[in-house]
Amino acid sequence: MKQTETANFLAMIKTAYPFFEVTEAGVRLWHTMLADLDYKTAQMRLANHIRSSKFAPTIAEIVNPVPSEEKSFYELQRAEEEAERLALAEYNEKAVPMPEHIRVKLEQTLAKKVSRQ
Repeated sequence: MKQTETANFLAMIKTAYPFFEVTEAGVRLWHTMLADLDYKTAQMRLANHIRSSKFAPTIAEIVNPVPSEEKSFYELQRAEEEAERLALAEYNEKAVPMPEHIRVKLEQTLAKKVSRQ
């Protein structure tokens, strides 16, 4: 990638992510790290990143993008929460009411505790 292309690339990031800071040292670093990457490829990866993330990309995310089959932390967390919700729903379907004699005994025990306080 040429120096001018790197500057244009960083300007695109700045446009999409206003809090992204472009400094002289940053331009040099990005240019060095993206030197082996084709400008069109970098643009495509940036476009994919902008569509999927509300945070500015790092150099690593442009140079070595995460394959689409790998799930992000949030996707894994969402799937785990969904599995827990389904397990709880299944448990609630199979649950039986508390036997009457145990319920009465529990209420008596709780009533004693409350009256002591």
